[in-house]
Amino acid sequence: MSNFTEKVYISIPAILGYEDVPAIVAQTLTGNTRGTSIEDARKAHFVVQEICSNAIIHGSNEDPTKMVNIELFGLDESLVIEVSDTGKGFTPAIPNEFIATRENRYGAGLFMVQKLVDDLELHPSNTGTLVRMKIKAETTV
Repeated sequence: MSNFTEKVYISIPAILGYEDVPAIVAQTLTGNTRGTSIEDARKAHFVVQEICSNAIIHGSNEDPTKMVNIELFGLDESLVIEVSDTGKGFTPAIPNEFIATRENRYGAGLFMVQKLVDDLELHPSNTGTLVRMKIKAETTV
């Protein structure tokens, strides 16, 4: 992703549906970067959509007066994605395997994000959560 040198900042209100905007931007930026795969673009779309949805629902309680901030940039052949909210934070606990049941419907998205990205960092605090993800470029032939 060495050709992606710009930093892109997006702020969206904590309203479900708006998470599609940064997800499409992430997919487009990744897909337009020479040498990256379609799979990278799809990963970028999914992980941004999922983490933004979590920030809207869990971090911001779908409060339209709160904002979710997204930053995308290239670094060392990777796409770096940072999503932050101003919620109460949470205690990260991502299981090594996830078995979905009726009682256990939450957590599947974060589990899947962890499996798709090359690096996942969760930084919760009393004033919000920052999620940092990296997707290393898969070169196309």
